[in-house]
Amino acid sequence: MNTNASRFLPTDREARLKELDLAIVRLAIICKIRLLDPGIAERVLANDTSLCDIQHCNNAFRTLRGLLLMHYNELNAINTEADPQTMRVVAQNVRDALKGVIGGQLGGHGAM
Repeated sequence: MNTNASRFLPTDREARLKELDLAIVRLAIICKIRLLDPGIAERVLANDTSLCDIQHCNNAFRTLRGLLLMHYNELNAINTEADPQTMRVVAQNVRDALKGVIGGQLGGHGAM
């Protein structure tokens, strides 16, 4: 049986997660939000627009929030179909791929 949760291989999910994360990084940079600092992602998810120091970033902020939710949903899908070791490998691969792109711009000492 091919359910929605099982139709992607872990490598496909990893690629989708990388794409999502790169888009999240771009939008966080546009909005000048240090997304990796403690509590900031939670404030974005709570729709705290005071984080955005640019008046024109309303659309970018809404998209950023939506992508954070999509990231969470993708991780949930991986959780339901993959063992913990596979999830750790996927997460580490995503961090490694993005580390060079984001540097310290998003806080968290450059690590995701």
